[in-house]
Order: sequence, then C-alpha cells, then structure tokens
Amino acid sequence: MNARWFAQLSWPALRHQAGRQLLALLAIVLGVALAYAVHLLNGTALAEFGSAAASLNGKPDLVLRARAGALGEEVYAEIARRPGVQIAAPVLEGMAQAADAQGQRFNLRVLGLDALQAAPLSPQLLPHGQDLQQLLDPQRLFLNEAALQRLPQPRPERLTLRVAGREGPLSTTQTLGGTLDAAGAPLAVLDIAGAQLLLGRLGQLDRIDLRLRPGLSPTQWLAEAKLPAGLVAAPPPDEGERLQELSRAYRVNLGVLSLMALFTGSFLVFAVLSLSVAQRLPQWALLGVLGMSARERGALVLAEGLLLGLIGSLLGLLLGWWLAALALQRLGSDLGLGLIQGLRPQLRFAVEQLPAAAVFGLLGLVVSALAAGAPALAVRRMPVAQVLKGLGGALHGALPAWLGPALLLAGLALALLPPLAGVPLAAYLAMLAMLLGGIACVPALLRGAVAMLARLPDSATLLLLRERALDQAGEALRALAGVLVSLSLSVAMLVMVGSFRDSLDQWLTRMLPADLYIRSALRLAPGQAAPLPPAYVAAVRHSALAERIAVQRSANVLIEGAPQPVTALAREIEDEGQLPLAGALAEGQGLPLYVNEALRDALRLAPGQRLTLRLEAGAGPQPAFVRGVWRDYARQSGALILPLAAYRQWSGDATVSELMVWLRPGTDAQAAAAQLRALAAEPQDLELAAAGELRGISLRIFDRSFAVTHWLQAVALAIGLFGIAASQSAQVLARRREFGLLLHLGLTRAGVLRLLALEAALLCGIGALAGLALGLALSAVLVFVVNPQSFHWSMDLSLPWPRLTGLLAATFTAGVLAALIAGRRAASGDAVQAVKEDW
Repeated sequence: MNARWFAQLSWPALRHQAGRQLLALLAIVLGVALAYAVHLLNGTALAEFGSAAASLNGKPDLVLRARAGALGEEVYAEIARRPGVQIAAPVLEGMAQAADAQGQRFNLRVLGLDALQAAPLSPQLLPHGQDLQQLLDPQRLFLNEAALQRLPQPRPERLTLRVAGREGPLSTTQTLGGTLDAAGAPLAVLDIAGAQLLLGRLGQLDRIDLRLRPGLSPTQWLAEAKLPAGLVAAPPPDEGERLQELSRAYRVNLGVLSLMALFTGSFLVFAVLSLSVAQRLPQWALLGVLGMSARERGALVLAEGLLLGLIGSLLGLLLGWWLAALALQRLGSDLGLGLIQGLRPQLRFAVEQLPAAAVFGLLGLVVSALAAGAPALAVRRMPVAQVLKGLGGALHGALPAWLGPALLLAGLALALLPPLAGVPLAAYLAMLAMLLGGIACVPALLRGAVAMLARLPDSATLLLLRERALDQAGEALRALAGVLVSLSLSVAMLVMVGSFRDSLDQWLTRMLPADLYIRSALRLAPGQAAPLPPAYVAAVRHSALAERIAVQRSANVLIEGAPQPVTALAREIEDEGQLPLAGALAEGQGLPLYVNEALRDALRLAPGQRLTLRLEAGAGPQPAFVRGVWRDYARQSGALILPLAAYRQWSGDATVSELMVWLRPGTDAQAAAAQLRALAAEPQDLELAAAGELRGISLRIFDRSFAVTHWLQAVALAIGLFGIAASQSAQVLARRREFGLLLHLGLTRAGVLRLLALEAALLCGIGALAGLALGLALSAVLVFVVNPQSFHWSMDLSLPWPRLTGLLAATFTAGVLAALIAGRRAASGDAVQAVKEDW
C-alpha cells in the first residue's frame, strides 16, 4: 500500500521539485563524504605509521633500557645469561647525514643490530638474500626504500656518512648492501659493532630486546629477574598509540568539523521537506478525506526523506573515498599536520573498512530521517477537513519561549566542565546546545525586530511587512536554521583560527628576538640537535658581525614522578617579561623553572610547586620549583625553560645547542649569514636562518595545517547559503496567489518587489546578526575551552572584523538576491492569473 502511494504521489512531487531536492541531496552527499574522508585519512595515517614503527621496534616481549644514559655491553652479557631469556638482541640507535642526488644532506636514522639475535624479532630490519658474512660486516650498510630514493642514480657502491661524535663531527664511508623492507623515514641498518664505531659509542648500547621462553609471561619474569639498579624493562612502546594520543585532539576536532556540513545539511533537508509539504497541503488534505490514514501520510513524507538520505549516503561514500585518495596525494596522510614524515600510504579497499562505511552511510540516513521527522509528524497530525477549507495551514507549533534561553544557559554550564579522557566532549555538547538555543530564539528575535518597526511611520508596505513577519515567525525559523548554523560555526572557526594565528605571531616575536639563529645540522637522535663545535661558538663571539649573542642548550631531563623525559631549554633569561608567560609568577627555593602548558596539565603543576630534576646521565638530583607557566606553540609534549647559568652549574655541561645573534646596526642579514657560515670548519654542518625566515616557515606550517579546516568551513557555509536561497525562493514562489491579490488591490509590481526586499532584508539581517552573536559565543568556547583542553595551548581572542564583515555581507546579499530573483517571476503578469485558482 505505502509503496503504491509513494510511486503515485511522492515520486512525481520529488521530480516536480527537483531543484530544491537536489540541494538537499547535495548537502547530505557533502556531509557524508567529508566525514568519511576524514575517517579514512585518520585510519590510514595511524595504520601506516603503526606498521612502520612496528617494523623498527620488532616484536620482543620486553625492552630493557637504562633509567639514565646508555647501557654497557657487560649488562648485555649478564642479561643474556638470565634464566627464562630465549633471545637477547642488543640495539644501538643514532643519526647520520648523507648527500642526496642534488648534493644536499638529509638525515638518516641509524640502527646497529646483532643479525643473529635480531632476525627472529625484527625480520623487516634485515635484507633478504644476504649471506651471514655480509650481515656481520661492520662496514656494510643496508638502506630502506625511502633512503635509496634520495641517493644519486645509478646507486653508488659506497656511501659517505657524517655523524656527530663525542670529539666533534666524524665522516666515514660505508659499503652499500641490500634493501630493507622497513617503511617510514630514511633508515640505515648495520652490524652493531660497525654502528658503535660509526657513532663513536664503543662499548655502549641503547636497549636490549628480550624474547622470553614460551609460557613465561613478562610479568612473571620481571618478578623473578631482580634487575640491577638503574635498569628498567617494559613491553615495547606502541608508537602507533603514541601518535594516536599525540594527534587525537587534532583528529577529533577535524572529525567534528567534518560533521558540520552534515549537521548544516540536515536543516536544509528539513527546510526543503517542510516547504514541499506546505505547498502540497491541499493534496494531503484531499487524500486524507478520500481515505488515506494519518500513518500513511506521515510514512510517505518520511519515505521521501529516507530516499534522499539513501541516495545521498551512497554517493557521499563514493565521493568520500575519492576525496581521501586526493588528500593523501596532496596533503599527506596527516592532512598537513607534520607529525608523520617519510610515509606516503595508498588508500586500499579492505573488508575491515566496510563497518566504518556502513556507520557513515547510516549516519546520513539518520540525519535525513530526523530532518523529515517533524514534517512527517505535522502531516500526520494536521486537521484535514480544516486544511481542505483553507484553514489550519500552520503545520508546526510554536516552540516554547523559554527553550532558547534555557539551551543557551545549558551550553554555558557544559562549557565549564572538564574534559573526558583528554577530549573536550562537554565543550562540544555546549556548542551543540548553544546552536540549538540560537535557532530556538529566532522567532523571538523576529518579533522584537517587528516591534522596533512599529515605531516607524505607518505605510501599506510596512503594515504588510509587520503582519507577514508576525504570522510567519515559525517559517522564519525553518528558513534561517541552516544558515544560522553554518554562519555561526563559520564565524567561530574564523575567530578561532585568526586568534590562534595572531597569538602564534606574537609568540614567535617573543621567542625569536634575535636577528639570526644558528644550530648544528647534525642530530644525536631524532629531533635532538648535536652541540655546536666550541671553536665555532668562540669564532662567532669574536667576530665583528655580532653586536650581541646569546646561547641555548637543549637537553632531556627527568622530573621525579614523571614517566618520560621532557625537553629542557637552558637559556639566558635577562628579562622574564620577554617570555610568553601565561599567568602570574611565584617565588620558591631551588632552581626556577618555567613549564609549558602541556607539562603543567600532564603533571598538574602550579606556580610555586616544588620539583626534583634529574639528568639522563651524570649529575645528581636538583631541587627546583615552578616559577611560572609559558605558552609553547612549538610542541604538544612537556617542556621547560631554566636559567643557563644554573643548568651549567648543576650539570657541568658547557656545550651550546643554539646560537642567537643580534647583528650590528646597518648590517645586511643575508651577507652576515654567509660570513657566519664561512667561519665554520664544515659550513654544511650548520643550519642558519633569520628570524623573519623562521617566522614565515612557522606561519606557513600553520596555514597548511588549517587548510582543510578552511575547506570544510567553506563547504558548510556554501550549504547554508544554498539553504537560505532555496528557502527564500520557495517561499516567494509559493506566495504567487498572495502577490496576485496584492496586484489586483492596486499594489504595483515595484511595490511587491520592494515588500519582498524589505522582508528578505529583515529576515537575512536577523540571521546575520544572530549568526554573528552566536558565532562569537562559540568562538569563546573554542578559544578558551576546546583549544586549552585539546592541545594545551591558551591564546588571546582576536576578532578579524574585515573578514567577519565580508562573511556577513555575503550571507545577507545571498538571501536578499535570491528573494528578489524569485520575486520578479512571482510578481509577473502570470501571478495575476494565479488568483483564479481560488475562484
């Protein structure tokens, strides 16, 4: 019965209103596609990185390390003899540099392995088809595909490496062997004896990978082993999980933003179906009189929404797959975030992806069903006899006046709640409550605007405008819902990104006060620069180029009670006001520390709190206290700043990691940089950049990271603009009889168009101003709640008024133009004939 009714009634209606239905369908397609594409990118990135990390870490039961510093080879011999140990594989890690095809150096991770012990644990780190003698040759180097692609072609037989040694940089030449299967960034593997010689670390190890005998659990072995003091054993770190934790906030925020288009599209579907039902009220009433039940009428409207959702979801999944593949090629698997280096994964279909596709497809169906629910319920409850007589045409009851303010207050209360498992779920719910509250307040805002119009001198046009506005307050809510959501979210994202960028620019100004910055291009470990040669530091000090220089030492320190080392920046602090501090300073006893916001939140620190620092090797414990908290936009992990003199006195470490150079007035920065580079014995060992160059690089990375955000924001805004244009056009065309009657009564065609322009201006003006106010409230939640809870970054609110003005003008203009274009047709001569339909 329902299928027959649908074929005879709903399908022709859908074809007749194909333009508006196409807009609703497009909204669902884009919403599902963006959400599914972001999910695919996140999953692909994490899976690829986890696989690459697993190939590097192998599959041991336990990893043995020293609490501080390196392991001695005698530890390996003692552990290998322990009962229950089946395999003990020593590993040494380091960094080297090699020259690429253009002669430019690139960083190469170096792993030293014992091939006999590592083969069962890390087969991907050993090349296939190599005899044992080659694997044990300390002069033979094996590279992965990422490293081989950087080398000149044809591939050379020998490769010169440059590393940071204890007594200074070292150069050595190795013979190239077979190819490794390990994915990820450029990697070199060689015998552990050769690695110790190459890295200048004879007799040292970084870790020992342990495989226990079958049936023996790591917990049981640890309980019985009684490891020597200074050693710690734990399961191998899950690098994929670490990346997931590090990028979780970014991925969650991006996922929520991708759903913005679908959320906005749901209001467009609601508006289209509501207008479609309103235009067919006489037909629904006649069918009700002829015997169609209320349930069947509601089911037909719901079926229309589900059909749109089904088609839109299927097309959205296909488009989402294509968008994900395109984004992998253009932006990388982390969408420009920069957390994943050396990986270019390909999107491949797998059976495991079907459940996720089903979830996002079902999401499109649910959104469409919810959007069609209110029109379906209204058709089901309408009084058919009264509607058939031209009465009782209002389908939707008015919302309670208290609902909007109550939802806004609920949003404010939710925004004050703490995050759940590091994710600001309460803040997202607060934004949803505020959006719904803003929508519920539209009728009241419209009535308030009409009350203000009552103060103007009376005229026929203003009288018609006021009566129409008061009578159609509910229609205004449906027309403005989509654009209000998209506009407010666009304003919020625009303010948040602008505030973040302005705060980053100010932070860079404070953190980069000098003219030039110099550090070593060599690395001791990934992300850890080697110290600069003392002779070079002295040469820069005595050069005539520098008016003033300052030095910084970067090192890893341990905080008692913290599970992982944190980055310590020992620098000369002449004026605390130059630091980007967040909050007040505190007094205390011991070494003063300035912790970043990530470290403060991770360890729940507060200014004045006492701590104990330890170095990874060497010096003993050092009492300290938290002097203050500083903003650190360079990292999401813990870091601290401490005075250089106090660090040197405690650690005995006089080396320098970075040089900050203030040039003499009138000195050309580019020429000075060339002269300072020439002071080095090996100029290629230096990385030298001007402050403006570093600032530009940082801001470009920021813009690249938020490129996807801008695209998602633009799509949602476009859907909202299409929504208000479609709603305005549909409402104007549905009023052809009204316009014909006004023309019969003497109102001119120009007067009808003027009335339409005023109505559209009133409606769009309220929508633009309400969207601005709601967007500013949402931006406050993003700036002061979501970002600190997600990324541990606080910032200052900055309002980009030129962009906000352009955004509001575009929204206002789109609505007014859509009404006028449709009004020219509705107020034409044919509209006069439409009055005959009532005769």
